[in-house]
Amino acid sequence: MVNKMVNRIRKELTKRQARVLRAIESFVLERGFPPTIRELGRRLGIANPSAVFKHILSLERKGYLRREAGELRLAGFPAPLDNQIRVPLVGVAPAGRPEEVFESLGENVEVPEWMVGRRRGNIFCIRVIGKSMVDAYIDDGDRVLLERTTTANSGEMVVARLDDGSVTLKRLRRENGRILLVSENPEYKPIEVKELRVVGRVIGLLRKY
Repeated sequence: MVNKMVNRIRKELTKRQARVLRAIESFVLERGFPPTIRELGRRLGIANPSAVFKHILSLERKGYLRREAGELRLAGFPAPLDNQIRVPLVGVAPAGRPEEVFESLGENVEVPEWMVGRRRGNIFCIRVIGKSMVDAYIDDGDRVLLERTTTANSGEMVVARLDDGSVTLKRLRRENGRILLVSENPEYKPIEVKELRVVGRVIGLLRKY
């Protein structure tokens, strides 16, 4: 049985099958759960659910997928723990001087579902570089959960993109018509911006001791 499974997994995919598999993997990393047939069809631009299902069956026969309790499971992706969801780790954001660093890491992290709630499709995670937010208990190397948004209230912590394209993690302050990105460390001066470009709003912190 094991040898048969290995042989199935080693079977090559067609270009269309590889595209379907990448779409499923991308959906799982973004949302933390697998797509339905119709959700996958929309992502692939395939209107006929039967056509999508045929691709699913092909990937299942080749060992890349399996179906459990009405959901898709990717080979090599463990089933999510109870009350846990997967969140994509999409970038590295400086908590210090702004830098041109905000890249996809191709990884994901598991977080308690209660931290995300109904916003699960809009949540992503960053790894922090620097110590400008230490007084807010966010240190170098910490992982921070953010909600994708283009707006934020004064006093909220945000990742913002500056005019030169760089990004930074700071606390937003609006004072007398000014827009300030403020550090939680007296060694760093506030950054004043003419136009606020919010990438995400901080909703939680993940840390291992």
